[in-house]
Amino acid sequence: MNTCRFGCTLLVLFHVLLLSVSAQKLQREEWGAPQVSVSHDRNHWVIQGRKNKVTLNGSDLAMKVETRSGNWMMVPSSENDLLVNSEGVEFSLRLSNARNINIKPYDTGYKTGVKIRLEGFRHSNLKSKRSEFDLALCLTICLEGNEEELVCEAVAIEGVARIRQLDWPKELDASGVDCTVLSNGRGNLLPRNWPDAYDPINKGGADKSFVESNLIECWSMSWWGFQKGKSAMIVIVETPDDAAYKFRHPAGGPTVIGPRWRASLGKLGYPRSVRFSFFAEGNYVDMAKRYRRHVMDKGQFVSLKEKIARQPLVAQLIGTPHLRQSIKRNFKPGSFRYDVKDSAKNYSVTTFDDRVRQLRALKAKGINRLYVTLSGWPYLGYDRQHPDGLPPAPEAGGWDGMKRWAEACKELGFLYNLHDQYRDYYIDAPSYDPQFAVHEEDTANPAKAFPGSRFGFWKEGSIPFMDHWDGGAMSYLSARFAPGHLAKNYRLMFQHGIRTQGSYLDVFGYIPPTEDFNPEHPLTRTDCMKYQAECFTWVRNNLGIVGTEDGADWVVPYVDYCNEASAGKCISVPLYTLVYHDAVMTPEGEWRDPLRSILNGGYPVLPRDVDNKKEMDLMLQISALHERVALMEMTNHEFLDEKRRKERSTFADGTTVTIDRDAGTFEIQPEIRPPDRSESNK
Repeated sequence: MNTCRFGCTLLVLFHVLLLSVSAQKLQREEWGAPQVSVSHDRNHWVIQGRKNKVTLNGSDLAMKVETRSGNWMMVPSSENDLLVNSEGVEFSLRLSNARNINIKPYDTGYKTGVKIRLEGFRHSNLKSKRSEFDLALCLTICLEGNEEELVCEAVAIEGVARIRQLDWPKELDASGVDCTVLSNGRGNLLPRNWPDAYDPINKGGADKSFVESNLIECWSMSWWGFQKGKSAMIVIVETPDDAAYKFRHPAGGPTVIGPRWRASLGKLGYPRSVRFSFFAEGNYVDMAKRYRRHVMDKGQFVSLKEKIARQPLVAQLIGTPHLRQSIKRNFKPGSFRYDVKDSAKNYSVTTFDDRVRQLRALKAKGINRLYVTLSGWPYLGYDRQHPDGLPPAPEAGGWDGMKRWAEACKELGFLYNLHDQYRDYYIDAPSYDPQFAVHEEDTANPAKAFPGSRFGFWKEGSIPFMDHWDGGAMSYLSARFAPGHLAKNYRLMFQHGIRTQGSYLDVFGYIPPTEDFNPEHPLTRTDCMKYQAECFTWVRNNLGIVGTEDGADWVVPYVDYCNEASAGKCISVPLYTLVYHDAVMTPEGEWRDPLRSILNGGYPVLPRDVDNKKEMDLMLQISALHERVALMEMTNHEFLDEKRRKERSTFADGTTVTIDRDAGTFEIQPEIRPPDRSESNK
């Protein structure tokens, strides 16, 4: 019996040994690892895949990526790679000047490359008289997946020394690039030799604005790309909350652009990641579609079909013209906008009942569907006393007048909502208290908060202020308190029998998220977006339809529509629409550029002159096209002539829209029969 047991034990051990040996012999591809190897010759490291090869110079940290269709060069380390603060002293450093640069292979099992540890940085002007300080950086450079995309990640180990800005990986050598693809606004192509100086954000003069993440003029989406002959490359910023990009395009070019990581509450704080994807043959459409896949994989893409499923009222927006009505304009005396020469320009009121009469007149003219946004309804008027807008303007009819307006919209079958605001924090608001305003890190000027950086600003202690809008002096409400104010206001409306069908939350989708350094309630940019998202979610759950301004793409999971973002400043292309057409409704041109609106399948906007037959017929065409394609992906866009005056867009069902800007014409295929005015919007 004992002999049998001993023999069985040996047999089991033998099988375990065989399995272990078998597992050791598995090739990398058998368990899913990328077919990538790492080697080095002296100080040159090579990451070799089947499609792509990355060569790193260990001395100056320059990188070269060789693909089957061509090479892409990242420039060497330079003197302004790092901006560091240590012991109150701020200074720049070159990454390659670290005394200790340790490079070794790095393999997670799904991406393979090298890890670079940099430490032993020195600076001579520290208060402690120490020349070397407590800071280390870990940088990884890897090829990942079957497509062998290049993924670069940076992690800082910070002590007293804190990183305020990191430019890595370095910018592309632009000498061989034909065109840079930018996602600022709705999308731009910037040729290398574009004759004019180009800046995405700074308008010159006193404007101190700078490129930063989630500011619509800098990016509507966290990517950019390059076209070189038939080949292309996209750069996807995977950690966009505290990101930006280094940028320069002098008159005649070339364009310099590369990733820039900004501090979060004064330090780098967490890992930062950027991804490079390469196309043997591709253009801006291929780049947009790669980014579309990225946001789908990350959960940032939420389709309109999904939004309709959770809030059926959204379906009624499709094909429905938008109209904005205003109640009260009231420039504050002494404010920037107050006209000291002609006081009549400073104040105007249209009553709620007058706006009802306007809506009834539109209904009588055959406008049977509208989405009406009411602005200027607060107690003191448009852009006054936020976040405490109530009660409604008494001169316009007060609570009873607003209730009559809401009831009339419902009776007429029109959707209706309010234009509202929870970022600007006016010093004459009843609830204003400096402790709830955004605090910057220190009392030093200039203030950094946008848009004060453009329009003029000042600081009182560490609080930035601005005086540009109707209400005069204002700071910025720390976003932590925005959801509470929003709920407070709408619950008071509910008590007065007013329940709108949504809310347009101004500036959230346009203005970048703002940090708050108040130690009693610190707020990162990520926190800021979280609380603003809570506002969007509250509106959807308690009112219905959610809108915002312009719509930098972090808002896409939460909003149903956004209004116009500016067209391109160089060569305009519909990058945003190629990614998000079936996720968020946009007007794409409004009445300013109806050809762009129809090219992009945007939602209709009611013309200012509804008696203008040409404008109304065009609006009806836009409405009918929106009915057809609103829930569909835009699959392609192309220029049809060398001057780029003729364009064509294609949607998922095969619908094409061709525009000719010189002739001022468009063609939709399959053709859409213009609806009869008597049947319009039924």
